[in-house]
Amino acid sequence: MDNLARPPLVNAVGDAFVRNILSDGSLSVVSPLIMFLSDGQHHPAMRASGKAAKAALLADIAHFMHISHGRHPGLVENAAQKITDEAAGDWLIQAIDGMLSERAFLNRLTVTAGPIRRLAGQSKIDALVEIQAKSFQMLATSDRKGCSAGAAIAFVLDWHQTRPLLDIVAEQMGFTPSALTLPSVTDCAQLAHKLEGSDSYRRAMAFGAEQTLMQQRGLWHLVVARHVEMLAS
Repeated sequence: MDNLARPPLVNAVGDAFVRNILSDGSLSVVSPLIMFLSDGQHHPAMRASGKAAKAALLADIAHFMHISHGRHPGLVENAAQKITDEAAGDWLIQAIDGMLSERAFLNRLTVTAGPIRRLAGQSKIDALVEIQAKSFQMLATSDRKGCSAGAAIAFVLDWHQTRPLLDIVAEQMGFTPSALTLPSVTDCAQLAHKLEGSDSYRRAMAFGAEQTLMQQRGLWHLVVARHVEMLAS
């Protein structure tokens, strides 16, 4: 994951945009979850409370990611309806195809995980996750030119940062994760450079990216909070 934080230099504009997104993404939030699950792999004698917390965490990750990003159309498909810049054509095709594979992956994770553990205030949590899913849709379909592009690029980059956690979840459920086929970090930097360069467009891109990352971090913070509660119970 370390190389994701320092993508190769493509150009000044695209590189700066990508670095800002990666530095502000969800990696810092999911890192403790990766450590917890990875440590558990090497400690088969984990206490019963730890095993219960691990099972609950696996289910939470699968279900909350599926609710937010496992439906069609998702953020990328919605954004594609708003991004008219021809330079984004190939990137969008690859991103749409990549998310088709990711949705199938999320669906398998959810089915394999089984139901989530319902904690106190579960109905409020369910409502919050649904609201966040709608927020992703609003950002992707914004009429502000550039916002959709920023949201889509930020989403793909953040997915690169958090996909290793999903891989661990799959492995602990007993199956091999599918290959990630979304546009690479370098592809995202190249696209950010190619898109319209007006100040207003760039500001809108930055806004779309920032808001998308905020929603995504919020989703992961919710997973972390439930995990902490499970560990304490």
